[in-house]
Amino acid sequence: MKSLLTLTLCVLGCTLGGCSSLWQDHYTGAPIGRFESVEDTRVREVPWQRIDDALYEIDINRASSDIHFDDWSDEQKLEEQATLLRGLQISEDPRDVIMLGRSSFHTTDRVSAHDDSLHEFASSLGADYAIWSSEYIGKTDKVIDQPVYEHGYQWNSYRTQSGKYQHRYEPWHRTVYVPVVVQADEFAWLVYYIRLKDDPREFE
Repeated sequence: MKSLLTLTLCVLGCTLGGCSSLWQDHYTGAPIGRFESVEDTRVREVPWQRIDDALYEIDINRASSDIHFDDWSDEQKLEEQATLLRGLQISEDPRDVIMLGRSSFHTTDRVSAHDDSLHEFASSLGADYAIWSSEYIGKTDKVIDQPVYEHGYQWNSYRTQSGKYQHRYEPWHRTVYVPVVVQADEFAWLVYYIRLKDDPREFE
């Protein structure tokens, strides 16, 4: 995966607070303001290879340019955005698209883009599209708490109603949790949040 960890869009900015979901915890957004939430966000999957190829092409173009990205013309930046949109299988004109940001993370946890969490977070951003992809990247070490059952016998002393002490040899048991390193499957996740400029909704 040539460009898995590379941020190639100019979407560096504020990170939303809170810990409601992995999508939100790993979200990086563009400093373009905040939109009203929507209810009809479309959540779509695209092949990982398409996005990876698009990001690689963007990396190559930036590296080969003698002009820093900040000094690129609007036309050059639109061409780069068009490259990414093709990778995301978005057919709208780049001039009509707002890239709100993206979520990017690796995890061994069980994650699904089909539950309500991704749709709810994307809707809260005001995104018309949440374009996601995931790729298996291999095994990795993961620390889990392994339950261990312990038991034995011990002498216990009791005071009777008459005031005398009585000794009993009684069993005991308990469960303790010990950290253990195991091998787990790790997946990379990437989600882009997109809003269309011709949408009639306004800024909050």
